[in-house]
Amino acid sequence: MSYQSTINGVYRLSDLAFVPSDPANRDWLEYLEWVALGGETLPLDSPPENKVSGQGVFAFLKRIV
Repeated sequence: MSYQSTINGVYRLSDLAFVPSDPANRDWLEYLEWVALGGETLPLDSPPENKVSGQGVFAFLKRIV
């Protein structure tokens, strides 16, 4: 699993889901567990590891918005 930081949460790169930093959110708790086990989140301005049709996550999001 890979995640990329955002201003108020993370993107889960496997499905491009936004996970807000909400302690009541199950996905956020799973993310925190992943980090506790040694997972490293990509920084906000770093290109993501996973590509969608040869584009980064932000380029993909710009296309669909």
